This record gives sequence, structure tokens and C-alpha cells, in this order.
Amino acid sequence: MFLKRFNFFRGLQWRLVTIFVLLTFVLMVSASISLNYFVESFYYDTFRAGIENGFEYWGIDDKANPTRDEILKYLTANNKANAMSLFSINNFRSFTMVDMITNEIIYTDEKMSHRETLDRDIQASRNYLAVMAGKPGDVGKLMRIDDKAFFDYARRVGNSNYVLYFRYDREEWAGAMDAFNNIIKLSLFIAIILSLIFGYALSKTVTVPIVNLMNKAKKMAAGDFDQVVEVKSEDEIGKLSNAFNFMARELKNTLSQISREKRKVETILNHMTDGVIAFDTEGKVIHINPSSKIILGVDNFDLGFNEFSTKYNLGVSMEEFQYTEGYDIREISVGIGKRYVKVSFALFVGEEGNVDGVIAVLHDITKEQKLENMRREFVANVSHELRTPLTSIKSYSETLLDGAIDDKEATLRFLGVINSEADRMTRLVKDLLQLSRLDNKQMEWNMQKLSFEQLVKGCIEKVKLSSKEKKQILECFTIGNPQSVQGDKDRIEQVILNILTNAIKYTPVEGKITIYLGKIYKDVYVKVVDSGIGIPREDRERIFERFYRTDKARSREMGGTGLGLSIAREIVEAHNGKITVSSELGEGTEVMVRLPMHD
Repeated sequence: MFLKRFNFFRGLQWRLVTIFVLLTFVLMVSASISLNYFVESFYYDTFRAGIENGFEYWGIDDKANPTRDEILKYLTANNKANAMSLFSINNFRSFTMVDMITNEIIYTDEKMSHRETLDRDIQASRNYLAVMAGKPGDVGKLMRIDDKAFFDYARRVGNSNYVLYFRYDREEWAGAMDAFNNIIKLSLFIAIILSLIFGYALSKTVTVPIVNLMNKAKKMAAGDFDQVVEVKSEDEIGKLSNAFNFMARELKNTLSQISREKRKVETILNHMTDGVIAFDTEGKVIHINPSSKIILGVDNFDLGFNEFSTKYNLGVSMEEFQYTEGYDIREISVGIGKRYVKVSFALFVGEEGNVDGVIAVLHDITKEQKLENMRREFVANVSHELRTPLTSIKSYSETLLDGAIDDKEATLRFLGVINSEADRMTRLVKDLLQLSRLDNKQMEWNMQKLSFEQLVKGCIEKVKLSSKEKKQILECFTIGNPQSVQGDKDRIEQVILNILTNAIKYTPVEGKITIYLGKIYKDVYVKVVDSGIGIPREDRERIFERFYRTDKARSREMGGTGLGLSIAREIVEAHNGKITVSSELGEGTEVMVRLPMHD
């Protein structure tokens, strides 16, 4: 609580300085106490040694039993000076003779004779009481009575009933001790000041690198991983700096790898043709790629999982995934706008195996569905196209078998119809086989350099007779100098003849057909413009579909199979060209074929 009130103590540097100062203070105080103890012990030992030497010189051992008069005779009168010298008595030392039986003070020196409390002081002495109990009276402990501090010593004189009690006043060494303690205090003050200075300087050698590490770590936390700490030593701080630099490099490499993987995944997700939507366990969207929005036909997607399921009739809920054990991948095909979409659901789990969310993968199967529909329609059309001539052939054959064969005129007419329907079936099968070879890339191409102008004009010559029969105007205009092309002469001629034949078929009597021949950039082109019946707007996008006819009854009546334009487009695209049709109902049709020029 105390340190919390001072913010500067929260820093490591000032904590180290404080510890350094406290350590210095404790050491100095401990040294002072120890020195005081040793000094006082020295004075006491000197005091005790002088007394013990005096007894030894006196020659009285523990078995001796001198009388009172013998002791007083030695301590007083002519022997006084000798006794004082013998026991090292001076102005600070004194002695007293006490009767153990009566506790009567028999004799005391001049220094203590005037002390009124002498009797009480002696009775309070541990050393005197120890001697009274038959123990040594040499406990070297400083006594304090009233305002006086002193050492004392008590000893029984031989085996007599008398005790000599010695006293050594602290005044003799108090001045020296006070001076010594003042020196200690001054030294303590100087030591604290120096410890502050040196502690601050030394602590900086620890805290500055740590603060530098902390600042570098903050920059790393902010995303700057190009942080390097300068290593200035080989101690623990240096090792910590090396460890930090190693961690920074590894962290940078790891995050770079994670970032690369993340960008890779994001790139894959963003450029996938399939849509991917990830939901967390609360049903919130945590990721959606652009293809998902395109498939769903939305600019923003903010639906929860259950709302998403309800809106698009998917029939699933988040609870099914969370609480159904062993949930398998589920696939649902639905119609979304003009698209057919297959939606696949899968769980993604965390490290502990818990469900973290659901991923919905949206696969646009519109093309596949359309191809499937076209396949079914194609099979139905082929069946229908074959059934019609077969029905005619069977009907006329049965009629002939029923007796009409006897009528020569009817027989010839019926056989003509049978032959015509057989030719129609032959053309249909031939066209189907050609389309099959084109689809399977099995068509054999006789590629050669061709004069595009001669090829087109040759085709025009072949259809002139049919055009004249309908009194149509057939014109050809050459613009510029069309170059040659690289291609299969028979196949290109088949395309142009198909376009010209269609123009003649669907242009009324005395109508007009205009052919333009020229080049655009690096392509040559032929454009056939007729004044025929035209094509309705809703049929133009399907004009190249197989068996598709704008007027099925009329087309079948004219002998068409409905495969001509489909074959034409396949051939043109195989030559890296392009065929386009533009038309309005009642205003004629324009068909244009472009092929790359041969270098």
C-alpha cells in the first residue's frame, strides 16, 4: 500500500535503488551494532581480566578461608594502594566488600562510599546474586540503574563468607563510543548518498536494456516486427536480448507464413467460381466470397444462417449441425432467380473438437442443368424427327400392302413420299454424325490455304439457280481486297452454302439477298443480308441450338433438320472464327462469318 502511493516506486529502476539503499543501511547498522558490542566486550574483558589477575596475584584460591580482618587488612591501610593497583581500580572502577550472611557492606572505596543506593544496587546485581547462589559472578552484561550504566563483577573471597563486588562505570568509554557512533552515523549518511548514486547508475545497466526491450515489444505488438535489440553484454540481459531477437525473427517468419497462407486462402476463395459462406455457431456470417453474392444476386449479405435457409428454401437450421452427432455433408439443389444452385453444408470444428460453425458452398449448376435440359430436349427432338418420317414411311407402306400397290399412279406417289422421307432421315443421321464428330473432336480437317473471295463466289454460283427460280435479286459486293484463309475448303463451303440456302428459303419470291465480302482488321468476313421473314427477338438467343426452329412446321416443310446453324457455328469456331446473327421480325436477317486471315 505504501509503494502504491508513490508512482516512482513502481518502476524497476527505483525499486533496485531502494533495495540497494536499504541493503546499505542494514549493513551499516549491523556493522555499527556489532562494533558497539565488540568494543563493550573489549572493555568488559579488560575489566574482568584485571580483577582475575588481581585475585591470582593475591594468592587466595577457592579453598582459602581468610578472616574479615585479614581481608580488610589487605584492602585498607598501607595495602590500599597495592589493592587498587592490584584490581586496576581507578576513577571509573570501584569495589565493595559485602558479608554474604548479613548482606552488610563491610567496606567500599572512596568513589562509592557516598552512594546512598549502593546497597540496593548490589542486591539488584545478577553477578552478586549468582555468587550468593554459588555460581560465577562474571556475566558480562551492561547494567542500567537510574541514570547510570556500568559493568559489574562479583567474586567470593576463597571459601569465606565475604564477597568482593566490583563495578566499572561506562563513563570511561562512553565518550569514545559516542564519537565512534557519530562517525558511524556520518558514514551511514555518506554510504546512503553514495548508494543512491551508484545504485541509480548500476540499476540503469539493468533497467535501460529492459526498457528498450519493453519499447521494442510494444512496437512488435503494434505490428512492427522489424525490431532488433542491440546486444551489449553476454550476461542474462544479453541472453534475454538474444532470445528477444530470436523470438522476433521467428514471430516475423511465422506471421509472414500465416499471412501468406491467409492471402493464398483469400485469393483462392475470392477467385473461386463456387460461393463460400461461413457462419459461426450463433448463425452470424464470418466470411463470404464475391462469387456467393454473384450467385445469390445480392450486393450485400447480412442474413443469419436460419434466415438464409428460410429465404432460399434450404430446409436446414443451425441447431441441426450443433446438436446432431456425426452430421454428414448435406447437399441441396435449389433454384435461385434464374440460376440452379447446389448448396453443400459442412461443419468446421476447433482444436478441441467442438463445432465452431458451418460452411455453405454454393455451386452454380445452371450450365449443367441447361445442358441436361438440352440433352433431354435433344433426345426428344431426335426421337420426334425420326418418328415423323418413320410414321410416314410405315403409313404409306401399310397402304401399299393393303392393296394400293395395284394402283400404279398411287404406288408411284407413295413410293416418292417414302423415298423423300428416307432422304430426310439420311440427312438427319448425317448431320447428327457430323455434330457428334465435332463434339468429340474427331472431325478430320483438310487444312489448306484458300482464296476466301473465290470460295464465297463459288458458293454464290451454286445457289444462283435456286434464287432465280424464286425471282430473287442476288447481289455480291467486294470491299477492299479480302486475303486468303487457312481452312478446310469443304467445311467452310458447307457453312457458306447453309447460310445462302437459308437466306433463299426464308426470303419471299422477288425478294433481295445481298452478300458483302471484305476484311476487318486481321479477319476476312462474308455478310449475307436478306429481306426475308426475320427472326423474333425471343428466338434470336436460341437460333444456334440444335433442332431449334422459329417456325417448326414451315422449316420441316422446307426440308430442314434444325441442325444447320449448329453445325455451322461448330465449324467456324473450329477455324478460330465467329458467326453472328442479327434480325428483326419482318425486316429480314443478317448473318456474318469472320475468319482469321492467313499470314
